[in-house]
Amino acid sequence: AGDLEKLDQADYAAEWKWDGIRVQVVAEGGIRRLYSRTGDDISGAFPDLVEAMDFDAVLDGELLVGDPRDKTGTFSDLQQRLNRKSVSTKMQDAYPAFVRCYDMLQQGEEDLRALNYEQRRDRLAAFLAHVDPARFDLSRNIAFGSWIELEALRKAPPHPIIEGVMLKRRDSPYLAGR
Repeated sequence: AGDLEKLDQADYAAEWKWDGIRVQVVAEGGIRRLYSRTGDDISGAFPDLVEAMDFDAVLDGELLVGDPRDKTGTFSDLQQRLNRKSVSTKMQDAYPAFVRCYDMLQQGEEDLRALNYEQRRDRLAAFLAHVDPARFDLSRNIAFGSWIELEALRKAPPHPIIEGVMLKRRDSPYLAGR
């Protein structure tokens, strides 16, 4: 915990960092794209997910496989889908893709990045209530009473596909690369 002890935990929200790949989901003006953290367009490997992007928004999240309502696959499962030009229906059925959403950058024409984390999160939660729950879900906040408690949770996460914890300042805007 060390340096964290100097910070007021009430100023921060914590979310699980899942072991998938970080993506931006971009759907605007009828164009739908899925971008990796490095800016590569990986839409071609995930036509099932792209088809479900029938909205105008930009979302930030973790690309995973399975069904967010009951099963999250391993990174190895996700690799079955990555780096492919095309994916068979059999492969899509065996390894369905979904995004666990961490943030919302834009909704329609409105840029949300200057809003604080809690305002963006409220907007994201409301937005996700109207999209396919098998393809998009909300990253849950982790309840913690102290940095020591959060560290203990990080060391023993509730799911094997969790690789860490992300801290977000409740009053912070969305900053690229942070």
